[in-house]
Amino acid sequence: MKENFAADIPAHLREADELLTRYGRWACDRGHRRRCGSAEGRYRSPANDDDREPREVLQPDFEAPQCQRTLARVPDLERVVLTIMYVPQRVPVEQQLRLLRVPPRLCRERHLRGLQMFWTLWQMTA
Repeated sequence: MKENFAADIPAHLREADELLTRYGRWACDRGHRRRCGSAEGRYRSPANDDDREPREVLQPDFEAPQCQRTLARVPDLERVVLTIMYVPQRVPVEQQLRLLRVPPRLCRERHLRGLQMFWTLWQMTA
């Protein structure tokens, strides 16, 4: 049975949760070049690709640095948990927390505290 490391998000912190989720996607997505793959690596899409949808903008550029600065102001214990929970890595969340010896109950507490701290700091800078 898998343990649940994420806390139940109260209604007043849902916006902070969404903001950190978008930040995590942005942090994971930047720097990747978009190209179709092929065995030889030489595939190029046709010049007239009018049928394609434009790529979704994950987060406006002005929010990303502000989100980074706000997250950096959250105390270490909570910031580590928020980073693990929201910024996807190759190593699963459970394994990262096990390596840091953070049990599920403590992770949920730090998740909620960190989210509250982040949201308070975010509102002060806005």
